[in-house]
Amino acid sequence: MSVEGGDLSDIDLRHGFDIHFRVGIPMPDGSLFSHDKALFEVLAPSFGLEPSDFGRTFRTGGEMFRITAINPNRPKYPISAERLADGRGFKSTAENVAAYLNTPSL
Repeated sequence: MSVEGGDLSDIDLRHGFDIHFRVGIPMPDGSLFSHDKALFEVLAPSFGLEPSDFGRTFRTGGEMFRITAINPNRPKYPISAERLADGRGFKSTAENVAAYLNTPSL
């Protein structure tokens, strides 16, 4: 069993804040097992992405995003990504994400 530290979010000292951390089974490389990563690696090729694209970042609309999951039950917007600035989650089409990943960052 292992614990991976997270971050503080929604800090408002008057009303409280959120603390995030993960507890899980350590992999041989020391990282925690991620169901989202394992599912992404299996499903990515069927959506035109590479298994190694999990966790990659891309830029769109002047903001940076990180790929966090794939959900085949959302056929129109199967890719989940988080905005790096604030961690807010977004959904996107696989085609758009593939195009963003192949666009050089400025």
